[in-house]
Formats: sequence, C-alpha cells, structure tokens
Amino acid sequence: MFQISGDSFLKKNAEWESRRSNTLTSRELLKIALSSMIECLYWLSVIFLDCVRTALFRWILLLTIATVIAGCNSFGPNALRGTHPLYNDAIVGSLNDQFIHNIVRLHYRDPPFYLDVASVTASMKLELSGGVDHTTSGADIFQYTLGAAYSTSPTISYVPLQGENFVKSMLSPIPLEALFALSGSGWSPRRVFGVIVERINGIENSPKASGPTPKTSPQNDQQFMRLMQLIEEISHKHLIVPRINPETKEPQLEIKSSPEFHEQVREIKDLLGLNQNIEVYRLNSDFLKSSPDTISIRTRSLTGIFFYLSHNVETPQSHKEAGLVTITHNQDGSEFNWSTTAAGRLFQIRQSQEPPSMATVAIPYRGNWFYLADNDLESKSTFMLLIQLFRLQAGAANMAGPTLTIPVR
Repeated sequence: MFQISGDSFLKKNAEWESRRSNTLTSRELLKIALSSMIECLYWLSVIFLDCVRTALFRWILLLTIATVIAGCNSFGPNALRGTHPLYNDAIVGSLNDQFIHNIVRLHYRDPPFYLDVASVTASMKLELSGGVDHTTSGADIFQYTLGAAYSTSPTISYVPLQGENFVKSMLSPIPLEALFALSGSGWSPRRVFGVIVERINGIENSPKASGPTPKTSPQNDQQFMRLMQLIEEISHKHLIVPRINPETKEPQLEIKSSPEFHEQVREIKDLLGLNQNIEVYRLNSDFLKSSPDTISIRTRSLTGIFFYLSHNVETPQSHKEAGLVTITHNQDGSEFNWSTTAAGRLFQIRQSQEPPSMATVAIPYRGNWFYLADNDLESKSTFMLLIQLFRLQAGAANMAGPTLTIPVR
C-alpha cells in the first residue's frame, strides 16, 4: 500500500507547480516565436512582391518608351506612304472631273471655269498617355493604363486660273514646236494632228468647230482623213522630220523619200500641193499664202480644242427638244453626226440618267450623268493628250486671283 507523508506531499506539490509554471512559459515563448516568424514572412513577401512589381513596372515602362521611340521614328515616313497616294488620287480625280465638266458646259454654251490645286498641307498628331493606380484597401493592387491617339488635319488651297496671261494662253494657237514634239514623243500623229491641226495647206479639219456648236455641218474633211492615214502609215519610219535652217533659223519640215513607202510619200506631197522633186520645205502658220515649197499649218488654241471636243457630247433627246443645245444639220436637213469628224472618232462623252457603272470619269450635270466609258480607250487616250496640252500651254501662265483655302474635316 502506497503512502506519503504530509511534508513529502507539500514538497512534491511545489515541484509539480514549478514544472507547470515552466511549461506555460515555454508555450508562450513558442507562440511569440511563431508569431514573429509569421510576421517576418509576411513582410518578406510584401518586400518581394513590391520588388517584383517595381521590376515589372520598369520593364513595362522601358518597353513603352522603346515602342514610342520606334513609332516616332517611323511615324512620318509611314504617314507619308499612307496619305500621299490618297491625296494624289483625290487631286487627279477632281481635276479630271473639272475638264469633263468644262467640256460639257461648252456643249450647253455655259461658261467654263478652271481651278488649280496650289498646295496640300497636312498636320499629323500622335498623342500618348499612361498612368499607374495603386490600391491598398483590402488588397495591394497596382493598375497600369496606356493610351494612344492619332489624327491628321489636311488643308487644300485652290487658285482660280484667270487673268490676262491665262486667257492669252487659252486663246493662242498651239506652237508648231509642241505639235511635232508630241507627235515625235510616241503620240499617234493621227491623234495629235486630228485634234490640234485646223488646216494644213488648204486641207481643212472642221475649222468652224473651233467655236460654239455651228448650225451647219463642216465641209467634207475626207482629204484630211486620208492625209492623217498616210502620215500614220509612215510615222514609224521617221520620214517626216522637223528641223531648223542653220542659216536663217527658220523652221523646216523634211519629207524623206523611201523606196518602201514611195507611193505614200508621193500622195502626201500631192495632197499638200508640194513640189515632188525636193525633200526640205519651209514651215509656217500663214495659211493665206500657198507655195509648192512651203507647208502652212494652222493649229487650234486650247479653247478651240475644248470646243471641238465638246461637239461630240451625247445629248438627251429631251434637252434637244427643249433647245438647250445647238443641233448641227447637214445640207439636206438631217442631223449631223459629230462622231464622223477627225476628233469625233477619237473622243466622245456619253450620258445616262443613272450613275454609270463603268466610267473612268463621271459628273452629274443638268439632271443627267456625263462620263467617259472606262473601256473607250480612244477617248481616254485623247483625254490624256488634252491634259498634257493644258499643262503645256496654260501651265506656265501666272495664276491670278484669290486663293481659296479649305480645311478638310
């Protein structure tokens, strides 16, 4: 039987209390230690995440700066490549519309008017924005924002073509030098002579067509047609060559002989009333005097060419009946067909009530559409020649009048 004395019990109890007190102190220390470790780990994680965020922000910032620098480096050239063709197409289209518009106006005896594009300027702006938002309520959150905006503001300046110099350039005959320069630069002599030449050594090419539409048909121009055909046949052999007399400095025209084209050369000289025994002929524009050793060429002015081409504009029947246009008649009273003339075979403006589906240039006028058919290559080629003549003849004239500046929005 186990027994313990009172003293021993008290001693033992004091030992047990001392051990219990030591055990509680160790738990508290352990708890404090664990709490400290947790707090240290928390702050280490905060510092680590902050470092990560800072490094990420730096990389994003560096990447953004690099992108902006690269973008700014190519912004100008890329913008030019993107906008230049668009402006070019728009300007060419508007000028083409203007030429067709003025030809149709002349057909209706409405006054023409010309504008030219003096300048095209465009300001381009690129805006970049960025921001950082830090939120600590409930969670530590970083938000990054980036933005960019691009805008362009084009301004087009128009100048009216008018004044004394411009009018003189429109009314002056096309120089003979320009006539032979065009025919020698790849343009068909049939097209160049058929549009520009009014008469040559008494052979007429509808001289009455150089003004408003006449009431009576022009005289038979079959001789002129035949002459153009013969010149076209020998053009690739360069048998007709303009030259300058080295002594008198006067212009001359050489018509060379050729065994291959002997008959064509002989017929050309016969039509022009030239001496068959010589090859070099004087060249002038005095059609009132004729001589076997002289070729006299009278050319049309730009205004005369525009009028000549305007006669072959297709007209709605209702406009004819309303008397809006002049109808040219043959001697027998029938309506004359301008498509049979030298220029009429090379150029025609068609019309329709609805917008044409296949047109290279189309304008609305007097309730109808007038256009150049996209598959009418003869008319398109003549139209290109007309634009070259306009630039050659009227392009050098000084521009007069106010400048109209239009900002495009």
